[in-house]
Amino acid sequence: MLMALLRSSFRQLNSTIYSPTAVPAFVQYLYYNPSTMKTAFVLASLFVGVQSFGVTIQHGRVATKLYSNLPEDMMSEDQKEIKKIQEKWNSIRMMDRDAAQKELDGEWLEAYNRFYEKYDDDMERMTEYMQKLEKYIEPPKVQKKTKGQRKRDAYAKVLAREAARSS
Repeated sequence: MLMALLRSSFRQLNSTIYSPTAVPAFVQYLYYNPSTMKTAFVLASLFVGVQSFGVTIQHGRVATKLYSNLPEDMMSEDQKEIKKIQEKWNSIRMMDRDAAQKELDGEWLEAYNRFYEKYDDDMERMTEYMQKLEKYIEPPKVQKKTKGQRKRDAYAKVLAREAARSS
């Protein structure tokens, strides 16, 4: 169907244009070589298919401007206070546990302890999950039997069979 359509359109083009050099050389080549035309059509369709599912390139790590920090002069008083609290918490969160117990007091110490209690609970739960899943991820390997062990097992079967027959 497509080949017939291309041939008819080429004939119409050829009849309206009197000069054969007016038609591009590759169109003439495709018209006179049907197998090449099929190949070109398949390659063109593959190219279109690949382009339709192409991955877009994102420049930068942040998709929107919402994640950027406002300059100090554009911040309200509440935003400035929140920023100070964030900076203080970032410094507290990275403290060693012994140093935090000595240096912190009041609300910050309670927040620090709550944070690390939850962290420890989550880590314990994850280690339990990993211990349960470990046998599925890496099943235990059974050692291959040696030739002597196979012979001993075969002889044990023979002895068991003879014992079953004699009794």
